[in-house]
Order: sequence, then C-alpha cells, then structure tokens
Amino acid sequence: MKRNETENHIKLVDDNILVYVEPPSKETKSGIIVSEEVAREHSELYGEIVSVGPAVKNFEAGDHVLLPPHGSQPTVYKNIVYHVFKEYSLFAKIIE
Repeated sequence: MKRNETENHIKLVDDNILVYVEPPSKETKSGIIVSEEVAREHSELYGEIVSVGPAVKNFEAGDHVLLPPHGSQPTVYKNIVYHVFKEYSLFAKIIE
C-alpha cells in the first residue's frame, strides 16, 4: 500500500490529524553518518497531512504543515510511521 492510499483506509475521529513525516537522513550531505537522535534533532520539522477527523476546521489532506518538536503520537500502519496531532497543536501551513 502506498502512503497516499492510507487516507482511504484510516478515518480519524474528533480533531485528530494524521501526518506523514519523512524520516530524517542518517547521513549528512558530506557523507558523515550520524546517530538517529542527532538526525532527528537537525531535521526540518514539517510533514504532509494524510487524513483529518471530522472536527478539523483549518486543515485538509494534502496540506503541508510545520510541526512542533514534541506533542505527536507516533503510530505505524502498513510499516509506515505516521504521527497523530490534535488540530490545536499544528500552527502553520506551508504555502508553496
């Protein structure tokens, strides 16, 4: 199952938002291998919304959002890690 097909398989409740975050690279641009913890600390904190609950007012599937460094609930579905946020914890959309 592809990541973008997940929206059809997961229906969130309340004001929950399911976000896919690209895993941080463990290798720097210059080829240095870093620990997972360091890679996570220096990764950009943004993701793509995959699905939203019925009470969500300001976001929709496909939006790219800035993420807080803490406050999500990681979950795995079909071997892909997603993060679940409450709507109030997401503070900005990325407009490109």
